[in-house]
Amino acid sequence: MTAIDAPTLLAEVEQRLARLAAPTGPHPVQAAAAGAVGGGKLLRPRLVLVAAGEGADREAVVATAAAIELLHAALLVHDDVIDDDDERRGQPSVSRRAAVTAAEAGLSPAAAQRLGLTTAIVAGDALLVRALAALARLDVPTAVRVRLVDIVERAMIRAAEGEHDDVLLAGSTPDDETIDRILRGKTADYSFRAPLELGAVLGGRDEAAIEALGEIGLRMGVVYQLRDDVLGVFGDEATTGKSVLSDIRAGTPTMLSALASREPQWASVSRHYGDPDADEGAAARIRSVMRGSGALGEVERRIAEGADEVRAMLVEAPIEQRLRDDLQLIVERCAERRR
Repeated sequence: MTAIDAPTLLAEVEQRLARLAAPTGPHPVQAAAAGAVGGGKLLRPRLVLVAAGEGADREAVVATAAAIELLHAALLVHDDVIDDDDERRGQPSVSRRAAVTAAEAGLSPAAAQRLGLTTAIVAGDALLVRALAALARLDVPTAVRVRLVDIVERAMIRAAEGEHDDVLLAGSTPDDETIDRILRGKTADYSFRAPLELGAVLGGRDEAAIEALGEIGLRMGVVYQLRDDVLGVFGDEATTGKSVLSDIRAGTPTMLSALASREPQWASVSRHYGDPDADEGAAARIRSVMRGSGALGEVERRIAEGADEVRAMLVEAPIEQRLRDDLQLIVERCAERRR
């Protein structure tokens, strides 16, 4: 049993997460916030746990792992608003659920939709505040707590910038450097780099190890997001719990779409990418071009290459073999996952 699968620690994280998200009053915003938490893969907590190691303060590690997962839940709630997604993990999104409830209570369609979006935004805000408050309450030396908050602040700002640029560049054909910047900002920093750094700081690792783990995290995050982009178009909705039309309708600037758009075949389907009314027929034509143009194959190559780079970085990193083994397993899951 490796550390990333340790059932006891992960169970403690889930219990702490439930307590952090639990309503403290009867307001529907609190219920909406609590309903948005849970059901994930607990990837970010796993990264905190493995980077901290066995000698770290168990209470601080569990609390930090739960807080970073709560931040993730908050960003997903906001992301569904930004992307106008009605589904998350196979269930109605927070905004969709609130809008349906409002309509059933007699509000007009426009008013119900507005209340649904409002509920999701403020519920996400509530989750963000609770996560940050949990970090602020950690019973650790002040210098350690400040370092943790600094890491989270940087990662959240990068995530905000990445979300902004994702929308700004929707439907366009950005170059590889721009897409890589979005990938690092939107996902890699807060989902991989930050959790590894948080765990490393709590584990008392030296600066060389913290820096190495941060760089490994960034590269792992890019691999993860490249796979996510593939699943966003070619995935099985029953497995991923997310529509395979949302990225197409939003015109999301992914490496997959950028590579496909550089080929002549793209002209025949470009009008569908970014069309909010694109149907499954349009999506099938886009998938055909992405395959036929070689874009899908190239992204798969980059995923494999990225995973190889992480393996090489792990060999050189100043960390113990146990952590290398755990991170090796995680990068394999990132590259090969189906959800």
